[in-house]
Amino acid sequence: MFKTRISLGTVFGIPLRIDISWLLIFVWVTWSFAGGYFAVRYPEWSGVLRWSAGIVASLAFFGSVLLHELGHALLARRMGMPVHDITLFVFGGVAEIVDEPRTPASEFLMALVGPLISLALSGILATVHLVTRGFSEPIAAIAFVLGLMNLALGVFNLIPGFPLDGGRVLRSILWNARQDLLWATRWASRVGQVVAYGFILVGIVRFFSGNWLGGLWIALIGLFLDNAARTSYAQLTLRNLLEDYAVSDIMERECLLLPHHLSVESFIEQYLLGSGRRCYTVGDERGISGLLTVHNVRTVPKVDRPFISIAEVQTPLEELHVVGPDTSLWEALQIMGDAEVNQLPVLMDGQLVGLLTRQDLLRFIRARSALAE
Repeated sequence: MFKTRISLGTVFGIPLRIDISWLLIFVWVTWSFAGGYFAVRYPEWSGVLRWSAGIVASLAFFGSVLLHELGHALLARRMGMPVHDITLFVFGGVAEIVDEPRTPASEFLMALVGPLISLALSGILATVHLVTRGFSEPIAAIAFVLGLMNLALGVFNLIPGFPLDGGRVLRSILWNARQDLLWATRWASRVGQVVAYGFILVGIVRFFSGNWLGGLWIALIGLFLDNAARTSYAQLTLRNLLEDYAVSDIMERECLLLPHHLSVESFIEQYLLGSGRRCYTVGDERGISGLLTVHNVRTVPKVDRPFISIAEVQTPLEELHVVGPDTSLWEALQIMGDAEVNQLPVLMDGQLVGLLTRQDLLRFIRARSALAE
């Protein structure tokens, strides 16, 4: 499977990744610096100097974005909220924080820390520009443009459009006023959508006014913000729907134990066809050795199925992502997403007691959503 995210290691114990889309924006920003700003502002610079400065400025800018997101992540971790990772992508960066803030005050502080870091960096870079402009024009030029971009980054993120930082500040205020996180998220998301539509409109106007590249980029930002606002509200709604229920409420409890020597063909004919079961384990009276799924079977060519045993294609128990019967459905859904699996064996005291499938979750979500209408 082609991976869209590349791991770059960890920063303060937090995994750092770049999405493959980041490469596009890195090239575009570098070209904008070297072939645009520096070429116009400093025409006397050589091509090597302009492109070197462009690459340095681009890397430094994304370093600034990383510091912005790191501020969110470190404060969240200090408040007891796990941080999954920080990812740089085409529209900047995002710190993936596992939990929602526990109080309006924590939301307010977490939202503000990122823009404050960007604004502080802007001030520091302005100082560097003033100090170095007398003896190093390239350093002063890079510091100046980075200072402006960090100023823009800080101000942009303060726009009250959820899920931008300013939108999260707005949500914290609404949350504090009514003590209802879902209601606050709904209204902050609606404001976020209005802001997104504003970006889209401005982008369209600029596109047809001749600035087609800038207009297209602004419109794309608007589309991204609109999708992010809708997704954020839908995710919180889904979380509220699932987190009060446990895996044991919907898991499949009857998992057939099949012998190691059974052939794949015999398994298909005797058990899989005509049965709605999806939970099959491989083992004997001493215990199970693994899980057998339809996906395992599909990997075996038809001509080989009579000669291949299910033990040869099973997923070994030690390679499985597992949950307990008391695990919340929300947590189980997150594990499925992170591990990119469609089923989770349910273990209690080391013994298999059931299987949770993505289909089980979807049926439960549809049923609960229908009752809520």
